[in-house]
Amino acid sequence: LSALKVLPALWWMARQVAEAGRGFELVHANSQKALIASALATLMGGPPVVWHLRDILTAGHFSRLNRRIAVSLANTRTALVLVNSRATGEAFVAAGGRRKLVSLLYNGFSSDAFDHLAPEKPAEIRTELGINDAPLVGVFSRISYWKGQHVLLEALRELPEVHALFVGEALFGEVEYTSHIKALAATPELEGRVHWLGFRSDVPALMAACNIVAHTSTEPEPFGRVIVEGQLAQRPVVASATGGPAELIQDGVTGSLVPPNDPVALAKTIRELLADPSATAALAERGRTQARTNFSLETLLAALDKALQQV
Repeated sequence: LSALKVLPALWWMARQVAEAGRGFELVHANSQKALIASALATLMGGPPVVWHLRDILTAGHFSRLNRRIAVSLANTRTALVLVNSRATGEAFVAAGGRRKLVSLLYNGFSSDAFDHLAPEKPAEIRTELGINDAPLVGVFSRISYWKGQHVLLEALRELPEVHALFVGEALFGEVEYTSHIKALAATPELEGRVHWLGFRSDVPALMAACNIVAHTSTEPEPFGRVIVEGQLAQRPVVASATGGPAELIQDGVTGSLVPPNDPVALAKTIRELLADPSATAALAERGRTQARTNFSLETLLAALDKALQQV
C-alpha cells in the first residue's frame, strides 16, 4: 500500500525524466525509485534505462510488492541491470529477474585517503582512546541487528585482552537493539574495552589504528564496502562468508571468512591473526594489492564502459 501511495509522485518524476532525457542515449537509474521513474519515462518517450542494482532483493528487506514492481519493470523496461556482486545478481534472478539482463559491476574506490594518511594519526587515535598497544578490532557500519555488532561483542568474551571499536550509529530507530548491545558492552567482562565513536569522517585513520577490521553481518550483504576499505588501509579483514563479501575475499589469502553470526568462529580467527603478526601482515598486503587492482575506479570505469556497449 505504501508503494502505491507514492505512484503519483513517481509519475510526475517520470515526466521530468522523459523531458530531461531527450537527446540522451540512456538513463542510469541508481536506486529502486529511480528505476520506477525512469522505466515509466520510457512510456513517455524517455531513453533506454540501465538499472544499477545494489541491493539483495529478499523478503527480509523488501516487501513482496516492492520486489514484484522492481523486477517486473526491470524485465520489461530496462536494457541492462548492473549488479554490484554475483550474490546481488542471483537474488535478482531468484526473484524472477531475467538472467540475460544481468551484468556484474563491482564497486570502485579511490585509495587517495588511505595512501596519503599522516603516519602519526593511528598512534594519536590510540592515545585518545586510551588503549595504547592493546589489540583493537574495528567494526564500521550503521548499528543494526543484521550488521552484527553483537557478534563481535560476544566474541570479545573469549578475547580478554582485545578492545573493540564501533564506528556508526543506528539510522532507522533500532532503539531496542542499540540498548541491548550497549548493555552488553557495559558488563564487567567487557567494560572499558568497547569504544563507541558514532559517525566519523576520518574512517581511513580509524581503520589504520585497528589491528583487524571486522565485517560481522548476519545476513547476506550485497557488496560490503568496508571490506575493500579495510584492505586499502592494509589491515587484515575478517568477514562473514555470505553474500558479496564471500566474493571479495579469498579465505586465508586476501582476508579471512567466518560463518555469519558465529562469535566462536570469529574469536578463533581473531586470535589466530593476532598470534602470527608476520603471516597476518602478508595477508593484509595481499588484500591491499587485490583491492587496488580489482576495485579501483579505473577498473570500475573500464568495466562500466564495456557493459554499456551492450545497450
